[in-house]
Amino acid sequence: MQITNEKMSESQIDRANKKDMAYEILKQRIINNEYKPLDTLTEQLICSELGISKTPVREAFKELEKDGFVKIIPSIGCLVSSIGLDYIHEIFEIREILECAAARIVAERGDKSAFEEMLKNHESFELAEKKNIKGSVVSGFEIHTAIFETIGNSRLLDFYKNIQNHIIRIRLFFIYQFDLDKTERMNAEHKMILKTIIAGNPNAAEKAMREHLRNSQERLKSLL
Repeated sequence: MQITNEKMSESQIDRANKKDMAYEILKQRIINNEYKPLDTLTEQLICSELGISKTPVREAFKELEKDGFVKIIPSIGCLVSSIGLDYIHEIFEIREILECAAARIVAERGDKSAFEEMLKNHESFELAEKKNIKGSVVSGFEIHTAIFETIGNSRLLDFYKNIQNHIIRIRLFFIYQFDLDKTERMNAEHKMILKTIIAGNPNAAEKAMREHLRNSQERLKSLL
């Protein structure tokens, strides 16, 4: 394999920057459900809106497809990925593989002060804003992210954050269908995960995480 030291030209750098900009803007719109499942992303409209040419937009579409946010169909166009049973199952299957192992690893580690603080904050939030469903979802994301941050593997954290983008998209899609009962059960499961990690019990932490993820998947599926 030949390795070259060729530098990118200014035009290539400019195109790459524009592609990255388009990718981030479109990705956030998909995550926030500004673009709904199966919406068609119109190349010409996006070019006009962002003030860039077709090439970086097409490259952004390809990147979004690689990350599972859109599907490029010949003669039809670029469609936002649907949120159905298969999509939810695939995301949660990946989560179970990653997060159960992560919970076990963190429970085996020494310093649990960050999780002790999170448990106090979570309980305070629960008492003060019991009916704040969106706030409960955000609080839950912070707990899951903290587990991966504690492991200290930057590549693993980056991979998880990409999966988390899909989780946020799913949660926001269903946010107004979540009732207080579902939210309270979700909060109780998050507390159990924190307590088992703090107790330094890897088996219990893995079990609590697995039960939480499987329950979460079933709660979401019930809303379809």
